[in-house]
Amino acid sequence: MKLITILGGTGFIGTEIIKQLKKSHCNIYSPQRNDNLLFTENLGTVIYAAGYGDCQKDPYNVLDANTTLLSHIIKEAKFDKLFYLSSTRLYLNQENTFENANIMIHTSDNRRLFNITKLAAEEICLKSNKNITIIRPSNVYGTAINSSLFLPSIVRDAIQKKEINMFVSPEYSKDYISVNDLASAIIELINLEEDISPIINIASGINTKAEDLVNIIKNKTSCNINWNFNKDNEEKFPPININLIKKYINYNPSNVLNDLSFMIDDFTVKLKNL
Repeated sequence: MKLITILGGTGFIGTEIIKQLKKSHCNIYSPQRNDNLLFTENLGTVIYAAGYGDCQKDPYNVLDANTTLLSHIIKEAKFDKLFYLSSTRLYLNQENTFENANIMIHTSDNRRLFNITKLAAEEICLKSNKNITIIRPSNVYGTAINSSLFLPSIVRDAIQKKEINMFVSPEYSKDYISVNDLASAIIELINLEEDISPIINIASGINTKAEDLVNIIKNKTSCNINWNFNKDNEEKFPPININLIKKYINYNPSNVLNDLSFMIDDFTVKLKNL
């Protein structure tokens, strides 16, 4: 029976991957960071979903979670294959979103540490000469009650505070991927027998404007919207290319605008039950 090890199994993405894996015939191992078995037993197929992104609150953990722990796993652990979850945030202000595109770090980006650590981690994966695939997910959405991610945060505020403070312009747009679609795509890639590309984007392939998201949230919750933004300093994300993932699996991701009403309903129920 196939063994799959999930690092970051208690997180938003890791939890969904484990939930879907339980429907299949495999052994699931979700260790804590300091579990000694990480470096003594064969881990089978590893999914590294243990990243961290708050560069202001805890920059040291950004480095450790995104890069340092991964480096130790690659160097010291025994595994058959490893999938590392990076990010399409690397394409910030870029022209090209193909997986082999050149990546630039922008000094004006106050979260550049996140991008730097993800790039360093990707390079460690590539230089290791081990069986590793880098997954670049776009902005993941779903019912993550305590998440600091953009979409869950504004939905939570709309329900609990009846107010959303938007620090981006109505035209601000980026790609969103359902946590369900992301998890199922990763599992399908794991089960492929063929060799696959070392880097694969998993995204919807379509950018969605902040205004379109907010209009749905406002109609569902009757919340107030406060737009506070400096458009001159706004991040710009090009549409993510998803041609490669479609070569490997039957991939038809959901649209966040179609899912958002159901997500708000789910949030409302779960917040009432806290």
